[in-house]
Amino acid sequence: MPGHLILVPTPLGNLGDMTHRAVAALEGCDLVACEDTRRTGGLLSHLGITKPLQRFDDHASLEAAERVAQALAGGQTVAYCSDAGLPGINDPGFELARLAREAGVKVTVLPGPSAVTLAVVASGLPSHAFSFWGYLPSRSEPRKTFLRKLGTQEETVVVFETPHRIHETLSEMAEILPDREIALGRELTKLHETWYRGTPSGVAGLLGSENRGEMVLVIAGADAKRTVTEAPADFDGEALPPWALRYLDAAREGGMTLREAVKPLARHLGVAASELYRMAVAAR
Repeated sequence: MPGHLILVPTPLGNLGDMTHRAVAALEGCDLVACEDTRRTGGLLSHLGITKPLQRFDDHASLEAAERVAQALAGGQTVAYCSDAGLPGINDPGFELARLAREAGVKVTVLPGPSAVTLAVVASGLPSHAFSFWGYLPSRSEPRKTFLRKLGTQEETVVVFETPHRIHETLSEMAEILPDREIALGRELTKLHETWYRGTPSGVAGLLGSENRGEMVLVIAGADAKRTVTEAPADFDGEALPPWALRYLDAAREGGMTLREAVKPLARHLGVAASELYRMAVAAR
């Protein structure tokens, strides 16, 4: 009998997002293929599951692919887990699925967490049409060229960016797409999940020097009906809008003092940090 490949989604960060079907698939499989054996091994340990692990990432060896292929050909059930989220999205899960289908093996994809769809919905940007472009180029000039291309897309665009490059990327976006509305999500589903919304320069101000946690960047399409100014329309200079209070709460949960948290927000709103501090204290 031919084997069975199951693409198993895993939590983005919150282990409570593991589904019953995903747990059952891991319990019932013969082999778990994964991007990182340490990360997936930790998840299995948390679930109380013991299974043989086979690393299968973007640099997987021919021997690794052959071992998975032999397991499937021998009638075994193989579960594949990416580091986080739905396998096949920006990871080698699609290679395994194609290998299995070409061999006539049954392939099942379980529904579950995805940073892409979560980001689109949470961004507040139009979601009737969107595209995903993976990670931005690591070098500046190719990245600028790529950002110019993304700026012409009519639909909402989702990309991934690393924490150590996000500040440079936002600076380049401020030059190339200065008035484009964007949303930046950090640490999705985790305790310190934070969203920053506005123009590229405004988001850079809100982010401050923060460079920790996985980040997802959502960019409004070229035909979006609205753009953002540096001072949001819902700020009247007298009281902080709800989104600003949520930002301050998240910043303080992340370990910042209120005085530290108001500084990037003050730059974004164009007011003195001392005045913004007074408003924040009054709101609480």
